[in-house]
Amino acid sequence: MKPVVGFFGTPDIASYCLKKLNEKYNVAFAVTAEDKPAGRRQQITMPPVKTAALESGIDVLQPVTLKDGAFMQTLKAYNADIFVVVAYGKIIPADIFELPLLKTINLHPSMLPKYRGAAPIPWAIINGEEETGVTVQLINERLDAGDIVQQEIIPLDNSITTGELYERVLPLSADLLVRSIDLLASGRANPVIQDENEATYCKKIDRDTAHIDWTQSASAVHNLVRGLNPKPVAWTTFRDRNMKIWKTALFSEDVSIGSGEILVYRKKRILAGTGDGVIEILSLQPETRKVMDNAAFINGYHPSEGECFV
Repeated sequence: MKPVVGFFGTPDIASYCLKKLNEKYNVAFAVTAEDKPAGRRQQITMPPVKTAALESGIDVLQPVTLKDGAFMQTLKAYNADIFVVVAYGKIIPADIFELPLLKTINLHPSMLPKYRGAAPIPWAIINGEEETGVTVQLINERLDAGDIVQQEIIPLDNSITTGELYERVLPLSADLLVRSIDLLASGRANPVIQDENEATYCKKIDRDTAHIDWTQSASAVHNLVRGLNPKPVAWTTFRDRNMKIWKTALFSEDVSIGSGEILVYRKKRILAGTGDGVIEILSLQPETRKVMDNAAFINGYHPSEGECFV
């Protein structure tokens, strides 16, 4: 008999997993964040999980707090066998994650115990990792520290962006959740305790994180640009205006320019110096303008010798 699943999640990755799980199991309900204003017009918008749940006929729960006694009784009434958490955005109390017979599993897009916390996908790229992965763990009272049910490694090259990695993570995440539920339901799971000596943590990405430090190495700048594409996008300033840097490439030819210094190379390529090496700017976006390639930037702004990104 297929297990009854209760789901907790909010953003796009959660809605994708919800749809895939509902194809295989009876998803009894979906707990998600409240509707919030979004966009320039601040229109009240449903979270992606709510949209997916309503389309699939799944009950939607949007509690203000998870510590409400009436909410706990509502959960109990569904009699779910297992709870699944994918980027819900709130801490799940112990009396909730211990409620189902098969307990509660959480999806985390890293190879735990590395990159516990927020934004593991961009940080793996920013730090130049050669591999990352996806983990399904049993939730406990500590952040991303539960026993590991299943893991899958994803190799990385030095050109992949966060957006591209995200697209690889989506199908792998749903598949790993299905495999984990099946293992737990059959009694064949052998959860592995995480090695605390290997644990690392990543913080949320803010505006300061996204500001390019041109004194760092070419690899570090390139990795920052990749890790923050498609959002929030790495930025610098040019002629006292903000400039987003969308895409770069490492440049190996023998060129010597200072940190942040701009060089128009062979009339059609934009190079920028760093503290160690040079990168090529392939795509950028001046403040209030659309994204443009290097040729459009050269033609529109005519950067002169000695001008710098700051």
